[in-house]
Amino acid sequence: MSVLADLDPTRPLVVVTGASSGIGAEIAVDLAQDRTVVAIGRDDARLGQVAARAAAGAIIPLVLDLGDPAGIEAALTALPRVDAVVHGAALLPHTTAETATVDLWRELLDVNVVAPAELTRVLLPRLRDTRGSVVFIGSGASRRAAAGHVVYGATKHALQAYADALRQEVEPDGIRVSTVSPGPTATAGALAAEGLTRDEDGRRILPTTVARSVRHVIDAPADTQITEVWVRPRVELR
Repeated sequence: MSVLADLDPTRPLVVVTGASSGIGAEIAVDLAQDRTVVAIGRDDARLGQVAARAAAGAIIPLVLDLGDPAGIEAALTALPRVDAVVHGAALLPHTTAETATVDLWRELLDVNVVAPAELTRVLLPRLRDTRGSVVFIGSGASRRAAAGHVVYGATKHALQAYADALRQEVEPDGIRVSTVSPGPTATAGALAAEGLTRDEDGRRILPTTVARSVRHVIDAPADTQITEVWVRPRVELR
C-alpha cells in the first residue's frame, strides 16, 4: 500500500469504486483530468486499461474486495487525503421475488449497501479534513422499484435512505452528500440485465454523460451541495 501513502498530499484526491468498467470507469477518467483518482475494482487488467486512458499517475488502480471490511480499512487508511468518494460499484442481476435466494439477497446487500457504508465510515476522517464530498451512484430504482429487479431496487432504496441520513449527520463537518441517479444506461452490465448485448435503439444514456453529472456535483460552489441529480434519457424508455 506504499503507493497510496506516497501520493502527493497537495493534489485533490478522489476514490472511485466500480472503476474497472461502465459508469465507474468513465467517472475515474473524467475526474483524473484535474485530480488523482484511486480507482477501485476487482479486475486488475481492466483497471490498468482504465488508468492508461489518463495521464501517467493520474489514476492509481487498486484491486480491492468490497465484501471484505477489514481489507477496505487496511487499504484506505494509508491515503494522505480524500477530497471525494464516488460509490459506483453495484451488482444488477435480473431477479424476481420468487427467484431471489437468500444468498443473492445477502450478496447484493453487501456490495450495493454495506460496502459503500463501510467505505464511507473509513474515509470520514479524511473527508472531514477536506470538507469533501460523498457521491452515491443511485438509479431510477432508488425511488421507483421495477418488476424483475426486486433485489436491486430494494438495495438502491436502502442506499438512498443511507445517503439522506448521512447528509444530516455530517452537515456540521461541512461534508457534502449527493446521489446521482441515472436512468437506463448503455453499459454492458445494465444491457445484460435487460437481456441485450448493445443499445439497439440508441435511447440509453451514455456512461460519459453520467460522469459529467458527477463532476458537476463535486465541482459545485462551496456555498451549496447538490443533493440529488436525476439523469434521464432524452426520450423515456417504456
